[in-house]
Amino acid sequence: MSLTKTVGFFAVTTLAVGGAAFGQSNDMQAQIADLQAQIAELKGAQGGQWLTEQRAAEIRGIVTDVLADAETRSSLQGATSGYNGGFMLASSDGNFSMKINVLQQMRWSFNDNDVDQAYGFENKRTRLSFSGNMVDSSWSYKLGYYLGYSNSAENFGSNELADANVTKDFKNGFTVTVGQMKLPFSAEYGIDAGNLQFSDYSVVNTVFGTGYGQGLGFGYSADQFRVMGAYVNSINQVNQAWDSTSPSSDWAFAGRGEFKFSGDWAQFNDAQSWKGEGMGVMAGIGYAVSRDDASDATPSALTLDVTVDFGGANVNGAYYWADDDVSGNNPSGFTLSGGVFLADDFELVARYESFDNDAGTELSTFTVGGNWYLAKNSAKVGLELGWAADPIPFDVLYANWVTSADDGEWVVRGQMSFSF
Repeated sequence: MSLTKTVGFFAVTTLAVGGAAFGQSNDMQAQIADLQAQIAELKGAQGGQWLTEQRAAEIRGIVTDVLADAETRSSLQGATSGYNGGFMLASSDGNFSMKINVLQQMRWSFNDNDVDQAYGFENKRTRLSFSGNMVDSSWSYKLGYYLGYSNSAENFGSNELADANVTKDFKNGFTVTVGQMKLPFSAEYGIDAGNLQFSDYSVVNTVFGTGYGQGLGFGYSADQFRVMGAYVNSINQVNQAWDSTSPSSDWAFAGRGEFKFSGDWAQFNDAQSWKGEGMGVMAGIGYAVSRDDASDATPSALTLDVTVDFGGANVNGAYYWADDDVSGNNPSGFTLSGGVFLADDFELVARYESFDNDAGTELSTFTVGGNWYLAKNSAKVGLELGWAADPIPFDVLYANWVTSADDGEWVVRGQMSFSF
């Protein structure tokens, strides 16, 4: 039966049944006759072409929708998800991906100084990070947000944005990054806070370090050496809005170069040298300088460091020097730290750090402790005992040191760290 006849049949039948149900009034009979006349007229005038064209258009639309739906389903079926160093979601071609990471650190500390005793718990870090690819595998992004942070070593408070950048990899060892990023300077600060041997960064590194900045970064990596640098608004400045006085310095630059004598670059991403890991030796130099538009000074800082991994034990030494270019004060400092694994999951650690400037301010502390690794840096528990050989000249609350007039201040730090 043709589509025209079918339409006519159902139209007539529907109206006929309706008319029978309601007594088949004269009005409805007239409507049926009128409808039949219109169908006959259209059929005679166009031979049913109007229905054929309409049907073809509808079929084309259906086919288009089906193909689009099939493509979408195919794309979703090829997508991957799971856990690989973070919770992962990626497209089948790998051009788009997202990794979600959490760093959670909780600390209990006890400080005994010449005035009082202080102790208690603190939520040291709660950080949420997103990273992955976009557009294609050569474009990557990173977002890091501190939901909670007490006494920041990195100038972050709670509810503050940390990393917010996009990187283009040119596939020849060269990369360019734009946004807010950790500035290249020292080997210690190049390690993520969740991968440290100690509860936090050393005091000396924080005093001389460059922290984060907003601007443009670049990097080049080869088998034996790599260099990285950043041109930013200001050293150690984050989340700053533009205004009529921007920037806070005329210009600022931070850079670092590293040479690897043995090992692979990945093993220097954490501070530990795990049992079974190969020998690795790396030396680095970092430099930072900025132009202060208020004082017309160009303060600068320099660091030299060496890291040696023995496979089950490690040692790191770093020297720092700075020039404020105003008072002629040239402070300097150094750190010496290391660890040794007594078992696959237990490590003893020790660190000495010293700071001195021309004004007579001095800092000298010893720290010893142990780490129990439940799942390497993903889950670990650490306990440290620190002792100050000199009076603490200024508050270092992120490391639980307080200003004191006498030497002999000591502190206990116990910390649980989860990075997943």
